[in-house]
Amino acid sequence: MSNPVSGGDLARATILRQSSGQLKSQLATLTQEAATGLKADVPAATNGQMGRLAQVQARLSALAAHGRNAALAQVELGGLQAAMGELEGIAVDMGPGLQTAATMGDDTSLAVRAGEARQDFGTAVRLLNVDVGGRYLLSGTAVDRPPLSDPEDILAAAKAQVAGLTAPADITLALAAWFEAPAGAGGFADSQFHGNAAAREVAVSPDKAVRQDLSALDPSFRGLLKGLAMAALADDPDLGLTRDGKAALLAEAGRQVSGAGTTLTMRRAEVGLLEETVERASSRNAAETTAMSLARSDILAADPYETATALTQAEASLQNLYALTARLSRLSLTDYL
Repeated sequence: MSNPVSGGDLARATILRQSSGQLKSQLATLTQEAATGLKADVPAATNGQMGRLAQVQARLSALAAHGRNAALAQVELGGLQAAMGELEGIAVDMGPGLQTAATMGDDTSLAVRAGEARQDFGTAVRLLNVDVGGRYLLSGTAVDRPPLSDPEDILAAAKAQVAGLTAPADITLALAAWFEAPAGAGGFADSQFHGNAAAREVAVSPDKAVRQDLSALDPSFRGLLKGLAMAALADDPDLGLTRDGKAALLAEAGRQVSGAGTTLTMRRAEVGLLEETVERASSRNAAETTAMSLARSDILAADPYETATALTQAEASLQNLYALTARLSRLSLTDYL
């Protein structure tokens, strides 16, 4: 027959169970503080004065958001700079090459240069449709779509503007009017550009925002496309130009392309300045994040010696409690656990 359980036994068991729970909770808290170096009880660590800590945390959150913005801006500006570098390379190579072919005047040279211009036109359109992570960089704020139509569609539309014209000067004027027409005038901007001209502005630090207002409608880009289209169409049989007419159109195209190359150089310099601005902002963000993190640690820091001492004492107390419980209930520590 089993022994009856007295009220004293039940009370003692309850006290031991409560003490065990308290010690385990204290041990978990101290273990966390030893691992993180930060106080687990924030109100106690701040003596109930949470305002300063809230300010530091809010600043750190803002810096993290600005850091993400700056990182994205750096990647996008880098992608834009690379694309513009290739565009500038096309202008530097093709501009003089077109003019050289025009002076040589033989049919083969003219045809070869016109064919190269058509290829470079396609490459230029692809570069202007540059994207980073699915965000098109030259579409204004319409980053979800490429800014320009396919190269062949643009060339077909350009060709339609010069249908029936046979004089190089007239063809030049017609292409210039179409490529340079402002939005709403029925030209290139209306039929072949699918973005918008709105600038994109992003805050890259608490006190600095960068504004990127470059789109595929920039005159430097349109000038390059205009010159390349002019050269590509020079050898089109539907235009029926004479050899002298082809040479004259290629020479003008070369001048247009070279001029676009000069403006592209200036635009690249502007993008470079934006890159420097973002880089400086990123450096300031990193420095302030370090300072704010140290300030937070100063507020919440747990003394490592005190934490280690308290942890050792808590472990010893729990072991003593286990031993006492085992003796009182005639159970082993393993059975108790």
